[in-house]
Amino acid sequence: MTPAPRPPKLITITMMAAVGVLSLNMIVPAFGEMADDFGVSYANISFLFSGYLIITGFLTLLAGPFSDRFGRRPVALFGVSLFIVASIVCAITPNLAILYAARIVQAVVVGSAVISQAVVRDTSVDRANTTRRLASVAMVMGLAPLIGPTTGGFLADMLGWRAVFWFQALAGIFTFALVWFDLKETNLNPSSTFFAQMRDYPSIITSPRYWAYAGTLCLGVSTFFAFLAGMPLIGKAEFQLSQTQIGMVLGTLTVGYIAANAITRQVTAHVWDSSLMLFGRLVGVSGAVGSLVLYYSGFTSPIFIIAPLILLGAANGFSVQPANAGVVSVNPALAGSAAGLSGAMVYWIGASASALMSFLLNENPSPLFFIWLLLGATLLSLVPSVFSLLLDKRDQRAGIHTRETKP
Repeated sequence: MTPAPRPPKLITITMMAAVGVLSLNMIVPAFGEMADDFGVSYANISFLFSGYLIITGFLTLLAGPFSDRFGRRPVALFGVSLFIVASIVCAITPNLAILYAARIVQAVVVGSAVISQAVVRDTSVDRANTTRRLASVAMVMGLAPLIGPTTGGFLADMLGWRAVFWFQALAGIFTFALVWFDLKETNLNPSSTFFAQMRDYPSIITSPRYWAYAGTLCLGVSTFFAFLAGMPLIGKAEFQLSQTQIGMVLGTLTVGYIAANAITRQVTAHVWDSSLMLFGRLVGVSGAVGSLVLYYSGFTSPIFIIAPLILLGAANGFSVQPANAGVVSVNPALAGSAAGLSGAMVYWIGASASALMSFLLNENPSPLFFIWLLLGATLLSLVPSVFSLLLDKRDQRAGIHTRETKP
């Protein structure tokens, strides 16, 4: 009998996931300075965010299958190594084209986030355990969206935007050390060939549940990406916020995210994942509605507009981890591939949402328009979570167990 793989420490799994988040959003508060430095428009420099998401989607799609075939550890080490080199190039280059190219290479680190999900599934006893452990990771990792933009804005104000990339390189070195010393191989039954993997792919792509989970994940996270893309423009154009202040605003969503993950960890043994996902998406809708109500009531200062949007973070805290656990549990033998496919869709849809938000707000940088766009995104994210709950209800009526027995 094959022994269960040893789970790595929480900090290792957390940093594998968090370093990708840091690489994504840390530079956002400095976009205004970078645009001025290179003499280009804000829309052009924001490609460092939306373009990063597009490339990340393709690399995520590859990272999962590669980890199913060759193992979690070597793929994670390779990705983090390239990230460190690319971060240093971003920090020293005076050329915008080279910066774009190095930023693309930076995106390989997202593979470690996909692999972290697969590692959790490899070392969990059931889906409930997977959800709880992912929620624990998310509670700690939730600091990354707060630390990232806040630290990025502070570094850009104090030392210039290049300091942000130096910080990312140091974070990469720390993550590499953790993976090297703590992560043992958890994929004890790697596929023999990619063709063998592909024969099992229909078990994922033909599963309605997989698409319900993945859809909730994609549309929920894309709302967060849309907020990330739009808030710096609104903050600078309408409220004259500094880069540090913009970074702090971007981090506010983390407050709700961490709190919701703490609740998710406690209640997942007692409720359906689909119920949690739907509840989370409804929380997101209430946040956007709350901002609109305050705005139309005459409260137009930044704090009144932004405060209710903390609920957008809570929405993801309730819905993302159940969705992730569902994605990697449809076929545990292909946990990496399943996480890779959903991760790719998250980044592609997120890239589209952030690019659209930047384009629309560049033409009309209105806080009211911004909130209406966020409300539309939160309403759209309700659809797959409702579908997931309907599937559970259908199976319950048919006498099929819709969730595993939970300790």
